[in-house]
Amino acid sequence: MDPTLEIKAKLPIEELVGQYCQIKKKGRQYVCVCPFHQDTHPSMQVSPDKGIAYCFACNSGGDIFSFYQKIEGVDFKQALKDLGERTGVKVEGLKVDSPVQKDHKERIRECLKAAQKFYGDTLREDEKTMKYLTSRGIPDDQIKEFGIGVAPDSFSDTYQYLLKEGFSRQEIVDASLGIQKDLEEGKIYDRFRNRLMFPIFDGNGKIVGFGGRTLGDDDAKYINSGETPLYNKSITLYGLSHAKEHIREKKSVVLVEGYFDVLACHRIGIKNTIAVSGTALTEQHVKILKRYSDKVVLCLDQDTAGKQAAERSYILCSEEEMSVHTVTLDQKDPDEAAMADSEMLKKKLTEETVPYLSMIIDEMKDGDTVSSEGKRAALQVLLPLLQVIKSSVEKEHFMHKVAALLSTTEVSLLEDMQRLEQMSPQIPLYQPHKEGQSIPERSAFNTIEITLGLFVLFPVHKSLLAELIEPEDPYIASLYHGIKESPNVEILTLDMLNLAPEYHERASILMLFCEHHGFSEWSPTMAGQEIRKNCLNANKEYLRNKQMDIAKKLQIARSEANTAEELKLSQQYTEVLKLAKMASK
Repeated sequence: MDPTLEIKAKLPIEELVGQYCQIKKKGRQYVCVCPFHQDTHPSMQVSPDKGIAYCFACNSGGDIFSFYQKIEGVDFKQALKDLGERTGVKVEGLKVDSPVQKDHKERIRECLKAAQKFYGDTLREDEKTMKYLTSRGIPDDQIKEFGIGVAPDSFSDTYQYLLKEGFSRQEIVDASLGIQKDLEEGKIYDRFRNRLMFPIFDGNGKIVGFGGRTLGDDDAKYINSGETPLYNKSITLYGLSHAKEHIREKKSVVLVEGYFDVLACHRIGIKNTIAVSGTALTEQHVKILKRYSDKVVLCLDQDTAGKQAAERSYILCSEEEMSVHTVTLDQKDPDEAAMADSEMLKKKLTEETVPYLSMIIDEMKDGDTVSSEGKRAALQVLLPLLQVIKSSVEKEHFMHKVAALLSTTEVSLLEDMQRLEQMSPQIPLYQPHKEGQSIPERSAFNTIEITLGLFVLFPVHKSLLAELIEPEDPYIASLYHGIKESPNVEILTLDMLNLAPEYHERASILMLFCEHHGFSEWSPTMAGQEIRKNCLNANKEYLRNKQMDIAKKLQIARSEANTAEELKLSQQYTEVLKLAKMASK
């Protein structure tokens, strides 16, 4: 049996979604607050019959694999592997990587695990470092929970230990635990020496690398593992595996800068805290965070660099439509704040967060907002922060506050913002699809898809299919021909359409969409009227897109002086134009 079908049979969609969201029965279906956007009421529809969970507000979800991929941030192969393990379905035939790649990755991970054990054993024998950790307020149970260790003050102790454990020189280097400085000499040195070691785990709690804090006088206070087949600092977040369930529960994530900051926040009960790992916050980090929550609380260092990082984080998070809040600390960072007054820090993070932009505006009240120079300086800071706000209501709210701050009008602010947008680089309207790139999902169903969905709901009107121009898109064409060749029955189901397996999920979501919007409640007469109207609109939409496609190709042919191709395309364009005029009558 196909493992995907076996897993679906053993794991109902409502059971999987129920592990992440509170679902409620509503008729034949379930509903829940969508975990993929800032939902205020249950927008996600969970259909046991179709095996689909989908939110039509943000167009997210799908079958158990799509839902799991999005909420856990993994690809299909990993989702199949994870859900196979959860249901006891064997998926040995799945090639997540080639056998060589998989074996090499697993060897690197085993090497990292061995190093973690070595660092942990070394720490337990290092009285000085244990006292240092105690002075930083880190108890034994947290040392164990986060796997903290210490790298000895040696150029080869870790390397020699790993060799004895059966790892090759190349595996140690590939795990970023050893450095080969001189290729001719061939000698390998330990990457981490005399450092407090923080294992870095992926979102599933599997080790991918290390961060090391110096215990000596090294110029580099912190160093991280280099890029490896397992570790990519642009997508790795420190503490995510410990924090993700708490982030979902609290509906917010606290973002800090360092390892000690994460430990301090977890220690005082703020367990929805994570940090970036070896780099500044990236777009990929933000996309990962948004899978768990739409709200981020910035609790970064209070120095100039920390404030710059906060501004960058605000912009990146706002671009992804996340709500960005912040706190102001009296100390340098959360670690020092926890040491000084843990209850006060906890109160700040749970009760005293404010929108980031509100904090910036309030800080400016103490500066020059009267003179033309002062207003210009303020606008240079504020306009880019206003520009990234996606919500019109939220943007209007802050524009009102900024206008009041600068004693100006919202109209003037809007004019300045429009000038700023014109100066910003524009994304091309048309970007050719490159081979190897994933094709982005459509954000909504087009007219022809909805029309075909109506034909499935009301097969009595199948004869009207002749009024529809035959589609070219492979998925839509498959649906079209499935309906056309289906038996003459009163109740038509997707199983009767002989769709290719890769189209089942999309078609199921389409039917859930139609039912969600009440189309199935229509009378046959009303359905027939709507189908005729939709056929006409779908034809117009198809011809309009066809015109645009031919026009684009025609422009290319002219630029390349390809006369024969230009003539052929011109004739095609004329024919489509005639059809478009007929369809509009």
